[in-house]
Amino acid sequence: MLRELAEGTLPLTADAIITRARSGQSVAFLLSLLVRSNVLPELDVETVRFDHWFEEWLATIEAADDRLILRRYCTWELLRSTRAFRAVSQGLSSPAAGFQRQRAALKHCAALLHEIRSQHETLATFSQRGLDAFLTGSPSQRDALAPFTRWLRRHRLSTLHVEFRTSHLEGRHYESDHRWQMARRFLSDLDMDPKTRAAGLLVLLYGLHLTRIVALTRDQVDVTSRPVKLTIGAEPIELPEVLGNAIAELADTSRHRPEGWLFPGRNPGLHLTPGPLSRRLRQQGLRSGSARTTALIELTRQMHPRIVSDLLGITAASAAAWSRLASGDWTDYPKLRAEP
Repeated sequence: MLRELAEGTLPLTADAIITRARSGQSVAFLLSLLVRSNVLPELDVETVRFDHWFEEWLATIEAADDRLILRRYCTWELLRSTRAFRAVSQGLSSPAAGFQRQRAALKHCAALLHEIRSQHETLATFSQRGLDAFLTGSPSQRDALAPFTRWLRRHRLSTLHVEFRTSHLEGRHYESDHRWQMARRFLSDLDMDPKTRAAGLLVLLYGLHLTRIVALTRDQVDVTSRPVKLTIGAEPIELPEVLGNAIAELADTSRHRPEGWLFPGRNPGLHLTPGPLSRRLRQQGLRSGSARTTALIELTRQMHPRIVSDLLGITAASAAAWSRLASGDWTDYPKLRAEP
């Protein structure tokens, strides 16, 4: 592809490169490289990739009415909510993973529309019983069809309804002893890679989500202080020595990269995605989701949710929800705090 671009046989446009490439990973890498080198103007690589995929995929849907519904839903619901979430999260989520979920969701929606048409029904006449029979029990199918049916009802296109899955955190966390056993392992294993050590301890000690860990930058680290400080929320956190040394090493390495990512990714200018980091932690026996749940439950049991919110940069409502899950009772906190 680089040879073809140099010879002029391949147009120097994102659309031509996406069409020519044989894999999405090649597209993401090459477009990021060309943008980083100022060969192409600034663009959102994952958005361009998704738009290209959507137009090609939509053309494979046979029924024109189904194509219209899917285009409206994608444009005015899926993509709008994705842009809003990315703006609020300030880039902490992985755009590639987000658009992958959108692709999967659209395929589930298309499958439902095809099922309705195959039974010679319409969105307005298809029964709830028929929808219930169509549901397979797949969590991803339900996650896709719940917002789709809600959108259909809002626009008075259908009365179909799929319940959102209830989030059950109980029973998914480590025992406290196991959490500290894992923490001691990450603190004491001198042969462990600094990235793996830092990520594991940030999950185990502070309950950070991997999407936030991979987006940490050098500017959030104060290596001049002892102990080393890391700012995640409104207030900096003093890190244990071993974790502080690992973070300081990552910050020192990041000096050679303009973006300053502590966890740089493969594609130029971008940080690591959560997937590879999760696999690293699993190789060490750490399940990040369960460890994070345990950490947040114990932190909100020990500290007022407001303090947890300030330290970890999570919303006050989220911190309060974790506190309720931990059965914490902080009703006397304002009075106690006011005492000298």
